Amino acid sequence: MDPITSGSLDLIRALQSLGGWLVVPMKFFSFLGTAEFYMLILPLVFWCINRTIGIEMVTLLLASSGLNELAKGLLKLPRPFWIDPKLALSTETSFGLPSGHAQNAVVLWGYLATVLRSPWRWLCILLIFLISLSRFYLGVHFPSDVLAGWVLGLLVLGSFLWLKPRLTPRLSAWSLGKHILAAILVSAAVLVLYLVAAAIPAGEPARFGDLFNVAHAQVVEAAGSVSGMILGAWIGLAVEERHVRFSTAGTFWRRALRLVIGLLILVALRFGLKAILPNDLGFGVFRYAVMMLWVALAWPWLFVRLGLAQRESS
Repeated sequence: MDPITSGSLDLIRALQSLGGWLVVPMKFFSFLGTAEFYMLILPLVFWCINRTIGIEMVTLLLASSGLNELAKGLLKLPRPFWIDPKLALSTETSFGLPSGHAQNAVVLWGYLATVLRSPWRWLCILLIFLISLSRFYLGVHFPSDVLAGWVLGLLVLGSFLWLKPRLTPRLSAWSLGKHILAAILVSAAVLVLYLVAAAIPAGEPARFGDLFNVAHAQVVEAAGSVSGMILGAWIGLAVEERHVRFSTAGTFWRRALRLVIGLLILVALRFGLKAILPNDLGFGVFRYAVMMLWVALAWPWLFVRLGLAQRESS
């Protein structure tokens, strides 16, 4: 074992030696970086609080998650508990570097820090640190994984903030057909990149056995989920912009119904389609595209028709 890896494991052991009382709060902060949490918070913002901020958060999460999973698939590096199982206060099935929790925290909470006022922006910055620290404490990431996640997260967020004023007017001028074609091409390109990354020999499959094989299989699964989400979100948002364009304004009860009903059907789609469809790549793309079409287009169109929201005034 090289000195850097050995020293990193010692740091994790030292942090865990502070006591088991930290497990619950660290798992809570770790939950704030999970897909389940984002599946709750992004629809809440998009459907009920601020449509534009919701769209930008979805865009950022897709860009960040896509880059993160691609990097994991290329590098195929282990997690700390692969080397020392005693460190496993939590488990993950994907490869280690870069940390998706740390990267997405920088991107999403960092973005919110740019649009919120104090003291909320300082809370966002604190959450970035605590979410990242939780991954280190729980034994699922090395310090280098977290640092790499921060670097990629800053790259994604900085690129978005720089490109937004330059690309938004051009994209707004595109026809719906051009948006649909671009969504298909980008989704297909992402799918190919993931499959190429999965095929490139890297890592230590012989050393880590089933842990490596499961993580490798997840790269292929991520190819379907990420490309499907890009396809569904892009097409859904492009159509919604032109034919629905709902307003998030409304009474508390109307907003609550939008969120509760929409999330219940989203959860049903997530697990129902997985149960009835074959577990292969093509159906994975389809499943996640349908889920994003529900969030971005189908439910907004339906809750406007049901009187749970109004269209934005011209």
